[in-house]
Order: sequence, then C-alpha cells, then structure tokens
Amino acid sequence: MENNNGKGIFYGVIGVATLVVAIIGATFAYFTATATNDTVIAGNAATTGLNLEVTKISTQASGGLIPMSDEDLQKGVTGEGNSCVDANGNTVCQVYSIHVTNTGNSTAVLTGTLSLSASTYQNLKWAELTDATTVDGENPKNASTVTSLVPSVSLDGSADATYYIVIWISETGADQSSIDTGSFTGTVTFNTAGGDGVTATFS
Repeated sequence: MENNNGKGIFYGVIGVATLVVAIIGATFAYFTATATNDTVIAGNAATTGLNLEVTKISTQASGGLIPMSDEDLQKGVTGEGNSCVDANGNTVCQVYSIHVTNTGNSTAVLTGTLSLSASTYQNLKWAELTDATTVDGENPKNASTVTSLVPSVSLDGSADATYYIVIWISETGADQSSIDTGSFTGTVTFNTAGGDGVTATFS
C-alpha cells in the first residue's frame, strides 16, 4: 500500500501558499485602487454679469424739446455754449451716454436695443453719436420705431463699452404742437447670447 501522506502535505503547502498569494494580491490590488494622488484638479466656473448705466450728458438742456430740422442735428448737438441749447436758450435735443460693463470673468457677446415709448409723438427721432458731441455721419437717423442700437459686441471679463445717442423732435415745417407733445421714456437693454440681460430706463 502506497503512502500518500507526503503528497497530502505537499498539496496542503501548495494550497496555503496559493491562498496567501491570492490574499496578498487582493490586498495590493485594493490599496492600489484606493491610492490617493497629491495632484489636485480645481477650477472656478466662468461667470458673466452685466451692469448698465444711462446718463444724460446735455445737462444744461433742461427744458422741453422744441422741433429741430434733421439737417441741423450736428449744430444742435454742439449747441450755443452748451450741448443741445440753441441761441435763444431753447432745448433742441437730449444727449445720453450708455455705459455697459461685463462684471463677470468670461467673455460675453451682447446685443443692445433702444426702445422709445412715445405714443403722443409722431416725429420723435434718435441717432447714434460717435462721441458726446459728434453726429455719426455714416449712421442714418433712426425713427423712434427703430430699436437696434448694438447688433453685436464682444466684451471680455471686466471690460466695458460706451455708446452715445441723441434724441430730438424732427421739424416738419408746420405746427407740431398737437402731434409732438407730452413726455416720453426710453428703455435700453443689453442681452447675452444666452438670453441673460440688463435694462435701464430714462426720460
């Protein structure tokens, strides 16, 4: 009869060794899978915010508007001593600055509109200016129904832009006291491509 005790012990040793190797392998695999890394990946979400200010520049022209011919627009903006004030001290126009600021840290592509609420006016107009005192000769005069101010402008984070407009009653050569009267208000709006925006009103 053959003695297999030696083989049994041998197989037992092999089995234990295999189990130890398996346990060690599993242990190493566990710690490898959960090992941490000193490299930190971090960042801040990009933000976009807008600030809008509309300021009257022709502060000395404080009276009610009287009609002025379109051809005299530059003369009216320059004024006699003060912007939008004629030789008789009458107010012939109003000049406003529109200052928009991107208060965020990412680039914003904006569109700007100007809407005049002037239901009691038939001849109220507005036009863009190159600066506070210069009419943009290349830009056609806009009727009060035209609202496009800035088709597109790209502002980096913390960047800003300033635009100027003039508002006046276009003279027809006839009595306008019953068709251009009362008060009006303006609304300036700047929107991002995503639909977020900011609005300012003036009168």
